[in-house]
Amino acid sequence: MKYYDYPAEKFANARQILLPPFPKGEIDAIDRAFMECRVGLHRMNRAKLDDTVRTWIYTLECFMNAEGFSDADGESAWTRKLKSLTDADKQQIFQLVTDLGNWFASQEV
Repeated sequence: MKYYDYPAEKFANARQILLPPFPKGEIDAIDRAFMECRVGLHRMNRAKLDDTVRTWIYTLECFMNAEGFSDADGESAWTRKLKSLTDADKQQIFQLVTDLGNWFASQEV
């Protein structure tokens, strides 16, 4: 078993979720994909990762952070954050998820 099998699986799941069609809508799909990413990154020793991979993770985590958004009109800060993503943001998220998934899948211990 490879050390990064679990994150590779979670990022593969996230990538699949981000591919249309979106039965419950694109916002729901992004939310579910981010959950897969969070689980895949949980308790990972990032000190062992190279700078490029750490940068990808940091960038993705910035997208997954709802800081600066507040609840309003019955919507959570998280929902407002997801709805604020531009098409360019969504494309970058998809590319980050793909790149990280491919990197984790390619690593041997």
